[in-house]
Amino acid sequence: MLSGIERIVFAAAAMLAIGLALKEFLRKLRLVSRGRKVDRFDRPWRRLGHTAFKVFFQIPVIAQRPVTGLFHGVIFWGFLVFLGVTLNHVAEGFREGFSLFGHGGLYSILLFAANLFAGLIVLSVAYFFVRRYIVRIKSLERPSWQSLTVLCFIFILMVSFIYYEAFKMTRPGALFYPANFLANLALASLPESLSAVPQVAWIKFLWWMHILIVMAFGVFIMHSKHLHLIAGPLNLLFQNMEVKAEIPLVNLEEQEKFGTPQVTDLSRKDLLDLFSCAECGRCDDVCPAFQSGKALSPKSLLDKLKHHLLDSEDRLRAGPAELPKLLGEVISEEEVWDCTTCAACMEVCPMLNEHIAKIIGMRQFAVLMESRFPDEFQTLYRGLENQGNPWGINAETRSDWAKDLGIPLLSDKGECDILLWVGCAGSFDQHSQKIARSLVKVLRHAGCDFAFLGNEETCCGDPARRSGMEYLFQLQARQNIETLGRYRFRRIVTACPHGYHVLKNEYGKMGGLYAVLHHSELLHELLEQGRIRVAARSAPPVTYHDPCYLGRYNGIYETPRRLLQRLNGERPREMAAARQTSFCCGGGGGGMWKEEKSGRRISHCRLEQAQASGAAAVVTSCPFCSVMFHDAIAETECQGMATLDLVQILEERLV
Repeated sequence: MLSGIERIVFAAAAMLAIGLALKEFLRKLRLVSRGRKVDRFDRPWRRLGHTAFKVFFQIPVIAQRPVTGLFHGVIFWGFLVFLGVTLNHVAEGFREGFSLFGHGGLYSILLFAANLFAGLIVLSVAYFFVRRYIVRIKSLERPSWQSLTVLCFIFILMVSFIYYEAFKMTRPGALFYPANFLANLALASLPESLSAVPQVAWIKFLWWMHILIVMAFGVFIMHSKHLHLIAGPLNLLFQNMEVKAEIPLVNLEEQEKFGTPQVTDLSRKDLLDLFSCAECGRCDDVCPAFQSGKALSPKSLLDKLKHHLLDSEDRLRAGPAELPKLLGEVISEEEVWDCTTCAACMEVCPMLNEHIAKIIGMRQFAVLMESRFPDEFQTLYRGLENQGNPWGINAETRSDWAKDLGIPLLSDKGECDILLWVGCAGSFDQHSQKIARSLVKVLRHAGCDFAFLGNEETCCGDPARRSGMEYLFQLQARQNIETLGRYRFRRIVTACPHGYHVLKNEYGKMGGLYAVLHHSELLHELLEQGRIRVAARSAPPVTYHDPCYLGRYNGIYETPRRLLQRLNGERPREMAAARQTSFCCGGGGGGMWKEEKSGRRISHCRLEQAQASGAAAVVTSCPFCSVMFHDAIAETECQGMATLDLVQILEERLV
């Protein structure tokens, strides 16, 4: 079909497109390689299988936005089909009537699939156009010319395919394929002057249009946010398969630089994240800081870092000394300190971008290298260093809350089945002490063999680590590990998800390996074993708030709900944001000790969501959350609401 000159033009255009795309790809690969090395090559077959499964079935994009994700999936699956169609078109250009797939059943299947997906893709393009440029949902408020360009490319590709196939049937001796149903409809709709005579010019024009758009698309992807089509699967391949939002252990003795002062201090995975981001806004949709009107936007944070990396290409050649600092010069301090480390952004990100690692890195640099942090953290750090608790209350009073309970000290017993880890909130906060007392009474009622450390316990270090003070975290952790090493116990039980996460998932890298249970797990176990019996009774409806460090970080969603169903005779009412997309109380990441100086209080926003469920009380299983809700109820017009911990309800139902 193509003349000799046209074949030369095609070859030149193809080489130019491949060259331009490859040049830009290699440029960005070099930028990513400037990051700090990180080992993500373990378990290769599991990684490959996981990536292939999620990419092919489009699970990440469908999970949180089923309708939008399905339309996205249609375009992806359609393009897999059109890979074959486009290759066949190229072959037809060099040999008219030739098909890579023959002219039998396989070719009919390909034509049917191509026609089906062409129609569905046009419908998907219309959906995305309306959603982005007419409805303009909150997370996509700024119109994107890149997205509009891609939508136009896709639309032209589909139309050019349909009419190319239609005009092919005007050639003498052309075969008729019923599977080519859209092309047949297009041909039937044409005026007789076009459909009754061979349309060689139209066939060539549409062939070139389709092929050149494919080439332009390939080049454009490398220069736009749509590079996520390539970087995204790579990001899934190199995902963190260990602890969620893992914070690498800092070698305080040997390292001279802490945190991520400059873009080259980010890991290669961090830099790959920047090109994997599809700017879909899912992270902003669930971010408590963004939704409460604060400066932080997880999507914007990645976008700023990406543009900074691209703009720094010349400076990178000159050396890191020429690069500006990330904190304060690229990312504002407000953005970095607004984060509650709730990991909601990471939970919903279809590309598995790791936002928190970047934020913690900037916090570590600010705190450890420049002593820059919110004023309120002076009290937090001073209290941890001098008294082993965030409030700075005399460490000798840590066990005063339990004086009348007669709880055995582990130092007296020497060994026990259950070591009760009380935590700082349970030891020093009056509201949380009620939770600790209820847990003790339930354990005693069940006849458990338990003890606690008393004044030997010190803060687990979570507030220090999440706020960037790695030095104080390791100080507290090593002291606790040394203390625990002196005794024998089978498992640790705590009511605090923050202590639970740190003891279970982070102390191990410092030599502290323990079997750790959250109190909701133990309470469920005791009920199942019949060691405690409860009388379910009718009660005003309640809703359950999933603590971030229990739910998203450790996957415990169903156990607390089953407990509530046993206790109240019915399932708790669900808030609009629940389970994986639960809305943070605002207490994580040091937020419990920091004033929220912009926007609304996160705890107030969450309390409104609890009220909207029609519940009379919000039940949680975290002392941080309980304190935040207790204060929010007192500060708002929600005095009719109550907040309780699971164990407090269970204690009331004991028989």
